[in-house]
Amino acid sequence: MAFREALKSRWFWYSIVCLLCFAAWAIVSKLGSRGIRPETMQFYFTLGTLPVGIGVLIVRRFTLEKSVKGISYALLNGILSGAGNLALFAAYHTNGSTSVITVTTALYPMITVVLAVLILREGVTATQALGLAFAGAAIVLFSL
Repeated sequence: MAFREALKSRWFWYSIVCLLCFAAWAIVSKLGSRGIRPETMQFYFTLGTLPVGIGVLIVRRFTLEKSVKGISYALLNGILSGAGNLALFAAYHTNGSTSVITVTTALYPMITVVLAVLILREGVTATQALGLAFAGAAIVLFSL
């Protein structure tokens, strides 16, 4: 029943699009990192986001948000994403295993959950805690 409801939800389909884009992004990142340095890869990655940002501005008729708090978090998000991407491109540039690097970095939600509990005071169910434990075990197994 819950799965049928998810199929009807916009968040689910946005998540699927995100999943597909990030899967392709990881492969393209590895391919690009073979030929150029991580710093250069980050620069071109940032240029590549411009068409998306411009498209969003056009759709929103060039209306920007006015929340200083929201804008501050968005800018911090960009800084953290940029630094994280730079580290990922550097990892790919070492010719390490794409699958292990991608899976390791894709486990960031484990940290997010811990931070959500500590900072946002969100709860974690026993099932979710078990999922976190399995994710932790998976990274150990996957990296062997």
